Amino acid sequence: MKKTKKAKRPEINGLSLVEADVMQIVWREKNVTVREVHEELLQRGYVPYTTIMAAMNTLAQKGLLVQSRKYKAYSYTPALSQTAVANEIIDNVVSRVLQGSPTSILCYLLKIRNKDEVEELMKLREKLYS
Repeated sequence: MKKTKKAKRPEINGLSLVEADVMQIVWREKNVTVREVHEELLQRGYVPYTTIMAAMNTLAQKGLLVQSRKYKAYSYTPALSQTAVANEIIDNVVSRVLQGSPTSILCYLLKIRNKDEVEELMKLREKLYS
């Protein structure tokens, strides 16, 4: 019996603006059609239906959406959580752009703006080291 190789999901290097808008809607709604996403994005401004359809197909190919048939239309659900997608994008930035050193991202993220953020950071530090 011949073994079949499981297709490797492409790395997530980032999302276009349209892809990010689509993913926000899918993460919030959990199960949507292209038409539902298009109607919501139309409220923000004109976006062609075919652009949304292409973006959702691309997101499915990237492994971010699961595409299934719902009557005559496809429905889409998230394949990965927001956190998982963000982590993978950041990992790719660190490894490819920053040559494996996360220092500049940490410096950016740790820009402290007020006392509450300092307290949150200290609580996080305690959790990490306890």
